[in-house]
Amino acid sequence: MTAADSSGGADGASSVGQMRAAIVTAHGDPENLEYGWAPVPEPPPGWMRVRVLACALNMLDVFVRRGMPGVHLDLPHIPGGDIVGTIDALGEGAAGPPPGTLVLVDPLVNHKALGEDLPGGLAEFVIAPAENAIPLTATAAELPRYAALPIAYGTARRMLVDRAHLAAGETIVVLGAAGGVGVACIQLGKAIGARVIACSSSRGKLDQLGALGADELVDTSAGDFGSQVWNLTGRTGADVVVDYLGADTWPQSVRAVRRGGRLVTCGASTGFLAETDLRYVWTRELSILGSDGWRRYDLTELVREVASGELAPVIHGVFPLSKVREAVAELEDRRAVGKVVVVPDGC
Repeated sequence: MTAADSSGGADGASSVGQMRAAIVTAHGDPENLEYGWAPVPEPPPGWMRVRVLACALNMLDVFVRRGMPGVHLDLPHIPGGDIVGTIDALGEGAAGPPPGTLVLVDPLVNHKALGEDLPGGLAEFVIAPAENAIPLTATAAELPRYAALPIAYGTARRMLVDRAHLAAGETIVVLGAAGGVGVACIQLGKAIGARVIACSSSRGKLDQLGALGADELVDTSAGDFGSQVWNLTGRTGADVVVDYLGADTWPQSVRAVRRGGRLVTCGASTGFLAETDLRYVWTRELSILGSDGWRRYDLTELVREVASGELAPVIHGVFPLSKVREAVAELEDRRAVGKVVVVPDGC
């Protein structure tokens, strides 16, 4: 795999056996993500090759480029895990939809993930097990909504439905509510019938979260959000608190949960070593829940909800693959509310 300048051929088409791709050439700063050429992958037995039509970004793509402590990744590498496209070819013995089928690709592959451990979809083609295909019926304009689903909405659904068992009439607090997972928690929480308290350090983003349906808005820019949540809940605390930020917010999150409530996490972007005041855990009989990724049924249910109009994933912007650095910057510089989607040039 090699990186190259973005000029390409006269018509911008891929050369024979090559495809355009976003390539992490080294761990570190944004300039280490290059728009260049890579070999078109061949699907091994049981796998499929998908012509990518849309690939949504996640902060995971930023972490992969920066390099994650204790995680080895062979470079160069193509990131991107949220993929919609058409099946282009099937490997020997692959049992799945035929070539030409429009699919959403489940990024999980044997406890690994496309874009994180395996080459991803920020390219013109990607390979994955044929069993990971979820057939779609969608127009071109709808593709970004489906691409938004797996990592952010799948993770949010598992946290709220399977782990926290959020119920109608309950109150949920969402930290980092303007990110992909946070926005998904707001939308899914409202669909369940919960009262949603959205927390963000940006006043402008809070206004947007209110427009998405959040019932209460908490500005965390001063650092003290716990007392605001405490007052908004009549000094009883929330039924569910979602905190995937980690060390910076965890101590207050523990105190913001009501007696018998649940604190759920799927990550720790501000640090893994978070302080827990155990007095709150035992005196309030709190449940602290971990949630890891999603399951296939989460994705199939989300696809059904988008197709029926019950769910409209929030799309911050759509960028051509040749502008992938600009697309990633929307996430990395925290300008995005909702999902950023990348499409191959010409799509």
